[in-house]
Amino acid sequence: MDAAGTLLARIDCTQDYSSDQFLSTGDDQVVAGAAGRYREAAGKPLSRFGYRFRIERVGQPHLALVRYPDDKRRFMCVMDGTCYDLSTGITTGFAYPLSGGMREIRQVFWPRWHDCTLVFMTWAHGEPAAVASIEIRELDSLPALPSAPALGGGPRREFGIQYEDPCGTAASEGAISKEEWVERVIAYARHTGQALFTYPIAWYHGPQYPSREPADAFDVVVAPDRKQYIRWTTQPPDWISPMLRRFEAEGLGFVGSLTLLRLGSLMQRMNLDLAAVQAGADTINSVLSCDRIQAGTMDWTTVYNARNYPEVVNRGLGVGVMADFPYAYGEQTRQPYPSGPIFNPLHPTVQEAVRGVIREIAERYGRFPAFKGVAINLWAPTIVWFGSILSGYDDYALSLFTRETGIAVPVDPQDPQRFSKRYAFLTVQCKPAWVAWRCRKIHQLLGSLRDELVAVRPDLRLTLTLWSEPYLPRLIGGGKASNQLYARPSTLEFYREAGFDPALYADEPNLEADFQFEGGGRDRSAGNSENAPLESFFMFRDHDFLDQDTLDAWQRLPRPGAFIFNAWHEAWGKHQWFPCDPDDQQQHELATMSGQSAEGIFRMNSTYPADGFWYDSQLRITPAFPPGEHFLEQYAHAVAELDACRITRGGLFLDKAHSAELRGFATAYRCLPAETFVTVGTSADPVTVRTLVPNGEDRRYVYLVNREPYPVMANVALSQAATFLELATGTSLPAPREWQMELGPYELRSFATAPDVQITGFTVGVPAQIAAQYEQDAASALQAIANARQEGHFLAGLDEIEAQLRTSLAERRFARLRHLLTGYHVRKCQESRR
Repeated sequence: MDAAGTLLARIDCTQDYSSDQFLSTGDDQVVAGAAGRYREAAGKPLSRFGYRFRIERVGQPHLALVRYPDDKRRFMCVMDGTCYDLSTGITTGFAYPLSGGMREIRQVFWPRWHDCTLVFMTWAHGEPAAVASIEIRELDSLPALPSAPALGGGPRREFGIQYEDPCGTAASEGAISKEEWVERVIAYARHTGQALFTYPIAWYHGPQYPSREPADAFDVVVAPDRKQYIRWTTQPPDWISPMLRRFEAEGLGFVGSLTLLRLGSLMQRMNLDLAAVQAGADTINSVLSCDRIQAGTMDWTTVYNARNYPEVVNRGLGVGVMADFPYAYGEQTRQPYPSGPIFNPLHPTVQEAVRGVIREIAERYGRFPAFKGVAINLWAPTIVWFGSILSGYDDYALSLFTRETGIAVPVDPQDPQRFSKRYAFLTVQCKPAWVAWRCRKIHQLLGSLRDELVAVRPDLRLTLTLWSEPYLPRLIGGGKASNQLYARPSTLEFYREAGFDPALYADEPNLEADFQFEGGGRDRSAGNSENAPLESFFMFRDHDFLDQDTLDAWQRLPRPGAFIFNAWHEAWGKHQWFPCDPDDQQQHELATMSGQSAEGIFRMNSTYPADGFWYDSQLRITPAFPPGEHFLEQYAHAVAELDACRITRGGLFLDKAHSAELRGFATAYRCLPAETFVTVGTSADPVTVRTLVPNGEDRRYVYLVNREPYPVMANVALSQAATFLELATGTSLPAPREWQMELGPYELRSFATAPDVQITGFTVGVPAQIAAQYEQDAASALQAIANARQEGHFLAGLDEIEAQLRTSLAERRFARLRHLLTGYHVRKCQESRR
């Protein structure tokens, strides 16, 4: 990317502007601090200020360069106020050390109008948005990152983008149509070296393409006059085939993701008659430990079936779940049980329906070289597993369990309460056998889905994406002491109870598993609520970095992967869906989906208290990323901890604020063989070193990754002096037997050399002031723990945390030490002294 571009506007946020250029909720101020002068909003949710600027060429790539202070804890949402084109966000402080200076956001965007806006909003109490200056530049182009050097013939590691939500395509990237959006995605993917694209083709209510199953599709479109519309159809066009042709031409790979919460053919066959099921009638629905039938997913997804939309609009409602609404197929909401799969994953009818969809996708799209396979998102209500230990107590499953294991369940088969009694017996008397059997049955099902793919094309693969967000909050809630590390079971144990055991997939070709890390600031979301307890802020980060049982289980897989989820934060205001005005001619121009007429189109909008924003069409939804170099922490963690062979990242729309970071990591990562490497030495913290001589290649690969946010020196011991090729740059480097190199914050460096060159060991030099600060902070944490115990506070897992603090400090495992020091247990003990 041309970093300079053509300067169009420069805004000094410490200066005053007229109301046609500046808006504010009226509680902002100019601050002079150690970081410099800047404008700061109030530290209360939705306080904001913003600016207008003009651009000349709509649809041309532009750059918004925003300078902001990293001098205190902040949670700042950045947006244009109406659509997703400029949406990003920043969290500072808390888990991230403050730099004390100014940092930059460099957001690429394609403007959809000449008169543009840029707004900065506080999300959390006491965490104010703040900006020093803004520059807007027009870019000539987004140059593609050069391809990785082709050294060997085997598959290389994959680096890419993944969406959870498909409905924002015409409200992001300046696009009005799917076709325009595809071109922008291609341009940015090639610019940042993200050559793998995972995107929903079957979402909450089934396929989004022409299917044997009842299908639907919809998207939000933001028009040139800023009005927001939703267009929908129950007969979606085939937008996937043309996309795959474009991807093939551009050298990109595509994986179709499936959330698989419902299939219409199964919804039509639900049997929710509890009395009949208690009397012995068959049901394809899940039967629960509470003697109930799962009659809905019990989450926010119920409304998002296009078949519901005419009545939602007729009632003037919106995205919320309504208890008395006549949802498609009679799905129920707000029942007294948690989120879970509507259907029994072991029932033959359910399995055949799911296999049919996988087979259909393979037959439709397997002919395209860019199509690489299917990814299934495993959430609590996904219908290819049990979701939790609370589901799966139906007559069919129990008869199969007894027949295959020989374990009889001593419950009267005619007892109306037999389901809860089975649960009580199985989870107390023989839980290991029950959980292991369920995992084997789900393994068989998932293997059969993989088989449907490879029967059409042998290189197609099935990827399982194991989520923690939104999975665990729907299952166990959040914001409580019981949710914390070592208080609740490991994430691995929750997965096993739901039917997925990674150990069963250690020798399964074309069947891979990705672990989801949180990357969009979800742990900080709770700051939007006043006086949120400390327990609200550690739901994911502690487990992502410190839940060793789960991390080790993934590292043992032959080709482990990672998905970094850019969670987003939604301030809906008063949100409504409503009919288009009869004289709205624009609706007819917009009611087209991939060349096919939409079945319906209507308006939507959110209203908020007036604050001087220049347009009545508004929407406030953004992710929130770590500041500066910390954006790369999850990437470094995935490589160091998992030896990840795939890394994707994304959520609702493209993250376009981290081009330089992505390009730098991609160049070193994507040229490595997609195989498990051998770890060098006994410590992989703070630097991990791994090496491999792949079968069929006459070279050794080596990579080093720094887990820490500061530069370190790595001293690598070699069996002999050698020449190393740095894969990111193509530069040949002479290396003596004692080879020293610097690794920047969270940096990955990769090399190739002769196969007979051995890596015999390494040491790491950490800056003395960093080590001294860690020692000081650890001593303070240990004292806080001792004080907490003396005061009668015995947090679950505190003994384990104390032991790990001492071991990590003694062994200089500074990455783990840093996460322990910023984790729940230490913070809670420190809080108790205040």
